[in-house]
Amino acid sequence: MKAKLTLALGLVLLGGCVTERSGTQLPEPSIEEAARLNYELGYRYFLQGDLPEAQAKLEKAIDQNPKLAEAHTALAMVYERLGDREAAERQYRRSVSLSPKNPDAIEALAVYLCRSGGREQEALREFDRAIAIPLSVHFTDKAALLANAGVCAKRVDLAKAEEYLRLALRSNPGYAEALLQLADVAYRREHHLQARAFLERYLGVSEPNPAALWLGVQIEQALGDVQAASRYAAELKSRFPESAETSQLLERERNAG
Repeated sequence: MKAKLTLALGLVLLGGCVTERSGTQLPEPSIEEAARLNYELGYRYFLQGDLPEAQAKLEKAIDQNPKLAEAHTALAMVYERLGDREAAERQYRRSVSLSPKNPDAIEALAVYLCRSGGREQEALREFDRAIAIPLSVHFTDKAALLANAGVCAKRVDLAKAEEYLRLALRSNPGYAEALLQLADVAYRREHHLQARAFLERYLGVSEPNPAALWLGVQIEQALGDVQAASRYAAELKSRFPESAETSQLLERERNAG
């Protein structure tokens, strides 16, 4: 999951006024505007992998406007990437406390909790909080939110995962990630024909990736369709020879031989 943050396009200039060619000086931004610009720069640095610069800009944004929830979420992502989980959780929770009706902030906390190991039930409660917020209060990508909840639930409750993922499809019938995850859930629940159907729907709307092709191998082997399994295997090896899934396939083939 990604935390969905808004990143302005184009370069922004901070620290002093900007002078046009005519010599006319534009007014300096307000402290709130400066905070948002620093947030946007900080998030851009984060996307580029420059964590020290990202941290510096985001901390400055929060100094300028401590109530800027998006900056707290972005700083949490930086701290998490740096391995400071205590600081990351503190910032995720601060963002939620500042913006309790923002499902994106709550989702970011939920994803963090699910990644933390052993906290899936706590994470699912946060996902449910985010899901319950009507779109009229705050627009969000409901299908992605529900799919992320489903991915988290897969670790502890396959039936609940399927519920979330089916709701994601109800929100967006062509949502590829939900289709792929449903195929995986159905396979794990040994509903192999259903798994095949979801995977075929996924491949109808998205280019195959190694995970999808490897899942196809396993589904078709479970169904006893040797030719279909071989087609998936050949495509996986030819298109993604260096993938972890291809390594798993080759290992299975060696053990079978």
